[in-house]
Amino acid sequence: SDTEFWDKMQAEWEEMARVEVAIPCYSVHRGSIITLLQGYYFHTENPFKDWPGAFEEGLKKMKEGDLPVTILYLEAAILQEPNDAEAWQFLGITQAENENEQAAIVALQR
Repeated sequence: SDTEFWDKMQAEWEEMARVEVAIPCYSVHRGSIITLLQGYYFHTENPFKDWPGAFEEGLKKMKEGDLPVTILYLEAAILQEPNDAEAWQFLGITQAENENEQAAIVALQR
């Protein structure tokens, strides 16, 4: 039912918020992703991680509709500048458009 769905979503949201506060900045390798910056999973095999102007390139790719590449560029931009609120916002939007809601929520919380 709708009530059960929303109750489950609320419980998950509260759990993510609790974990978000409790997790310090750290990194742990898990296959092709890395946990970094309070719960967001970054790709370790990101060819753009040292790309100058990664944020601007990400915005270009977003306009072209290339969501997977946009995500890689935006993740690279955030790894280069972890406190860039605009990069986190666009990453969250792109993750949502790419139907990765959990990553979108974590990114948008940042």
